[in-house]
This record gives sequence, C-alpha cells and structure tokens, in this order.
Amino acid sequence: MSVAVADDGKILLHCHSGCTYEQVCEALGLQNRPSNGRQPKSVCVATFDYKDESGKLLYQVCRFQPKKFQQRRPGPNGEWVWRLDGVPRVLYRLPELIAADRSEFVFIAEGESKVERLRSLGLMATCNPGGAGKWLDEYKQHFKGRLVAILPDNDIPGRKHALQVANSLYGAAVEVRIVELPNLPAKGDIVNWLDNGGTKDELLRLTEQVKLFVPDEPCENSQPIIKELADVEPLPINWFWFNRIPLGMLTLIFGDPSLGKSFLALYMAARVSIGGAWPDGNRMPDNSAPLGSVIILSAEDDLAHVIRPRLDSLGADVSRIISLEGVRVKDEEGRENQEYFNLQHHIPALQQAVRNCKDCKLVIIDPLNAYLGCKIDSHRDSDVRSVLAPLVELAEKNQVAVIAIQHLNKNSTSNKAIYRATGSLAFIAAARTAWLVSKDPSNPDSRRRLLTPAKHNILIDPTGLAFELVDGKVVFENEAVNITSDEALGNTVEAVVRDEAVAWLRDTLTPGKSLASTELDKLAEAEGIKSRTLRRAKQEAGVTSYQLRIGDKTQWFVRIGE
Repeated sequence: MSVAVADDGKILLHCHSGCTYEQVCEALGLQNRPSNGRQPKSVCVATFDYKDESGKLLYQVCRFQPKKFQQRRPGPNGEWVWRLDGVPRVLYRLPELIAADRSEFVFIAEGESKVERLRSLGLMATCNPGGAGKWLDEYKQHFKGRLVAILPDNDIPGRKHALQVANSLYGAAVEVRIVELPNLPAKGDIVNWLDNGGTKDELLRLTEQVKLFVPDEPCENSQPIIKELADVEPLPINWFWFNRIPLGMLTLIFGDPSLGKSFLALYMAARVSIGGAWPDGNRMPDNSAPLGSVIILSAEDDLAHVIRPRLDSLGADVSRIISLEGVRVKDEEGRENQEYFNLQHHIPALQQAVRNCKDCKLVIIDPLNAYLGCKIDSHRDSDVRSVLAPLVELAEKNQVAVIAIQHLNKNSTSNKAIYRATGSLAFIAAARTAWLVSKDPSNPDSRRRLLTPAKHNILIDPTGLAFELVDGKVVFENEAVNITSDEALGNTVEAVVRDEAVAWLRDTLTPGKSLASTELDKLAEAEGIKSRTLRRAKQEAGVTSYQLRIGDKTQWFVRIGE
C-alpha cells in the first residue's frame, strides 16, 4: 500500500497488488459516498510512472475515482502539466522489461493495475498506455528474442487488442502466445482470475500449454509488408577470413577438448591485431585479416598464465586485445556490484564494449555454454534462440565476427557432425558457418588436427585445413583438406546416408501415422533411398510392421513404435 497527499490536500491510496479504490476503502472501514446527494468530486487514487530506457520519468497515468484515467508530465518548474505534447508514448515498466531475464515469459496485460498484480507474483509484465486498441507497432523492438504471453480481457475489445499485439510481435519475439484464462466472467481479467484462486504456478502451466500464435487472417492493424525482389539490392558478404568466417555473423567452432579450438581462436585474434596474412592466402583473393581490435570472453583459460603467453608467441599486438571480465551493475539502492557476464542480461554491456573498442573486428566467446546464464536450458530450442538472437543482432549491427567455441556432446551414435555440437540444434541453426576441429582420422595418434566445414550456408565449395600446434604457434599445412566433417569424425558415407534415411522415416511416419508397406517403399524409392539402406534405417528408427485384413485381402502396414 502506498499513501500520499495530492496537490489539493486529499489522501491518495494505491494498492500495488491491484486492489480497487473501493476494495481499499472497504478494508479500512471507510465510506465513499456522495454528500448532500451530489456526485463525489473526482479524486486521483493511483499513479503509474512511465519511464524511458534510462529510467527518466516521462509522464504519469493517474487513475481517478469515480473511475477515469488522465495523463500528466513533469513541468519545467516541478509542476504537473496535464497534457503530453511531444512526449513519446512508451511501454509501462520499460526499464524493467529491458533488464528482464530473456528465458522467462513477459506477460502483456491490459492496464497498469493488472501489470502490478502480476509483478507482485514475481512475474515480468508490461502494457501499453491508453488501454485496448492503442498498441503501437514500434513497441515490438523491445520484444526481440523474448517469450511473450498476452492476457486478454474477456470481452470483444480485449480479444481484438490481444490479436493486434500478437500480430505485431509475431516474427520479432521468439514465441507469442495468447492465454485465454478459464472460467472468467464477462469482462473479467487476470485480477479476477487471481482473486478467484488462480496461482502463479497455474498461470505458468497454462501458458506453457497454449499453442504458439501463428497469424491466420491479418487484423485491421496488421497488414503484410511486401517488397519485390527486383527492388532489393544484392549485397556482398564482408569477410573476416575469406570463404571461411564472415563479418557481421556468428560462427561456431566445436570439437573435443584439448584439440586446439581455443588456440585457434587466439591465432585469429593475433592475425586481426596486426592485420596479418591468413595461411591460405596463396589460394584466396584476399590474404589478410582486417586490422582491428578484439574482445575475448574466456571462462576456462587464465589471462596471465595461458592467454597472454599464447598471444605473445603468436605475434599479437596485445594493445588491441581486451578481455571482458564482468559487468558492474547497481542495485535498487544505488550500490555498485560486479556480476559474471552472461548473455541473458548483459548484451548491452557487450554492445558498449564493442563500441568503445577502437575498430572492433572480432569477439571470441570461449566456451559459449559458460556464458548462457544459469536459467537457460542449453537443450531447449526456445531458450537458446532467446539468448543467441540478440548476439546475432549485435554482430550484424557492428559488423564484427563473433566466434563461439563449443565442445562435442557424447552422442557418438550420431553420424552427422552438425548433431555433435553440445546442446540444442538451435546453436548450429543460429550460426551462419560452423567448423569442426578434430583429430586426423587416418592417424589419430599424431599431432595433426583438421579444421573442416560442418555448416556452410554462405560458403562456396569450402575446403578444410590441417594444422599442428608447435612451440606455442599454429602451423598450417599448405595443401587444402578435401574431406567432410562427417568423414573427419570417422563416419562412413554409408552411415551418413543411413542417418538421413532415419530422419526421413521419422518425418514421414509421424507419431500415430501408418502407411502401407508398399507405399512407403515407393516413397523411399522416389527419395533415392535404396532398399538395403531403408531396411537398416527401419531398425534404427524403431519401425514395426503389422497386418490388416481389408476385404478379402491382408495387407502389411508400418508405423514407428509398437
């Protein structure tokens, strides 16, 4: 409960759990009634501050009793001005939204008191000023990479508003869900639902169960933006390392421990710091790294004992290389604390470091999993996307190469290299290029290491490289390596083809679906899958056969599972 004195001397009461003025008066034993049969004078009973990204107060929304809303802004002499001429309309609780954990849902309600009730449960919530129908499409910039749950009021304007917001955020947020709460009365809302016994845990469970929003028909405030490809100017890719690592994009380097992934990343940092030549320069049109600065985030190697000595041996200009050690943050009381950097909360700090670092060309994150944040499940696609989307955007905006290091998982049964990076496949999906560091499969006991392309959406016929770590230096061989990442892991072509056939079977025989055995054979033949490969893939995918009598004939059918 907040108690304050209005400009006219009246007492202002505001419950941060969302209770109405009438409920507060009833709880205190106060009566709110007209005197001498006249309507009571309108009284401001609650105020809601709208602040910009830096926390500066822009304006307030005042709730009056009898119920009405009015907006005011601070005047030049400390007075209130009851109009918002030229003041930007921002989201309620915007600074808190920007700082919120990206792995948790942001609830969008219809009104400030509902937002405060949700926040009292420890949930992140916001709303637009003005109520239903006043959503601005520009608000979607604050929801990129986030999980969004919209809570509509149980009336026609509320449902239309929810649809407008969902259409606006679709494609910007990682996930958008419209959560229609059960057993709401007409014109009911989240506050009514909570007052009737709803809980935080139940709300989160309901939210998880709701299907992801996909636009069906465009609403009146959401229309497709069309651009003809004839009007799109094709742009060349800017290369950090020609035909291997692009600028402005995320690159993944993964492999088993102690094979030289971190050493290789420091080699690239050294090349950039002096604008040095790449080892394949004799075969490429541009044989030098772009001269610039480097930011390193290293969770496994000590700066003084490992990283600095390695950079010195690699001939780096260490005056162009910095290490991001953590982030200074202030608590609610203004005290300064230091936090371990994580991608959930501290992308703005990394952005500031990139801008302050003169002509930054490279950011190294080693290993990536160490910087995800404690609440991120690295095996959950939506969690990974919510963290990597802002990182990818940072790379593009600043035209820096971001190289992230990852280990291999222990799934040695997989025959495709792209499935061997630790965690969700969303890591590989977010990267434009991915490179595997492995032993030489023909001589695994040697010091020879291979760097082979595992994913190369933008590369043209990429080749691998072979290298050794000799006396603190990375020594590359002159000749290219023409084997795939799958082969570098010791996988045969037959095994890879069988993996692809297993994936095809699982896509074709989705859970609960059956096909006639003869029909499956025809489909497989059309896909170029040989009968021998199909037979082995069926065993690996868990395909079972059963008979059905149709009329006078018995026919064989197949499905996955018993």
